[in-house]
Amino acid sequence: FVSMLNTRLLYFYFFLIVFLFIQGCQKDMPFPDCDLLGQTVVIDSLRSENKVLIIGIDGFRSDAMTQEITPFIYDFTERNVYKNLSHLTEEDTYSGPNWSSILTGVHYNKHNVRDNSFNGSRFDLFPSFLNYIERNVNSLNTASIVNWNPINQNILSKDVDYYTNSPINDSLVYQKARDLLVNNNPIKADIIFLHFDELDAAGHTFGFSPNIDEYRETLTILDLYVDSLISIVDRKRLSGEDWMCFLISDHGGDGTGHGDYNNTKIRETVLIVEHPFLNFKENHKSNQTDIAPTILDFIGISSSKFNCKKDGESILK
Repeated sequence: FVSMLNTRLLYFYFFLIVFLFIQGCQKDMPFPDCDLLGQTVVIDSLRSENKVLIIGIDGFRSDAMTQEITPFIYDFTERNVYKNLSHLTEEDTYSGPNWSSILTGVHYNKHNVRDNSFNGSRFDLFPSFLNYIERNVNSLNTASIVNWNPINQNILSKDVDYYTNSPINDSLVYQKARDLLVNNNPIKADIIFLHFDELDAAGHTFGFSPNIDEYRETLTILDLYVDSLISIVDRKRLSGEDWMCFLISDHGGDGTGHGDYNNTKIRETVLIVEHPFLNFKENHKSNQTDIAPTILDFIGISSSKFNCKKDGESILK
């Protein structure tokens, strides 16, 4: 009898240990649970025709946004905007992890992009916000025009209607974006993601600083591009189109690098979100994962899977 009791106790403790182990694993990796949920998507038809322009400027240090260097962007922040010049990057301050977090709404421990190689990425589990738009709102056309081609190669090529598939300079990014907006060439795009990279190149070559001529001059040229593109959007608004504009960067920089997260000149960068009349959250401290949920909120897409997986939050009230 004693032997039988001991055997039963051994079985009990064995199954208890297995149960606790499984529970522990689930706590360590919560994201698979979201894929077990049934996908529920609710579309707000009153917002599903809204339009978005995302202007990404790689390596934009916050203290370089001055009236002298960036006169248009400086004045742009006086509109009805959410502005954070201490916008937080990912702890891994490479471009790959940060653009991935901007586009997916999750931190790098989930999408698993740790550097610019994109090795081990989990975009199958954590797709971009453009993927959710493409799958659920057929009436919206999406486009991605980038200088740094790994963004399209690794993240967006399967998620948009039109994308550039080879490296192009910032001037061509601007020209192609203008052609999309003015001439609907090659498509009439409603959601547009742009990436400019020459500021980051100037920083790596000459130094990330508003006191460096090459860095400052490159940023002034980008300011002209932003001025032109926003002016086109403003004209579209006059014809009844409802646009939200984002200006975002992946990181700042110091010296000729951006590898030290403890350096505020590196980990704090620029986020500006503009809309003529919508209200933004006050005192919200934004990070890279807030952009995707803000866009889906504005477009009127509520996905149970995205809401389960996301780390960020919408900055719209």
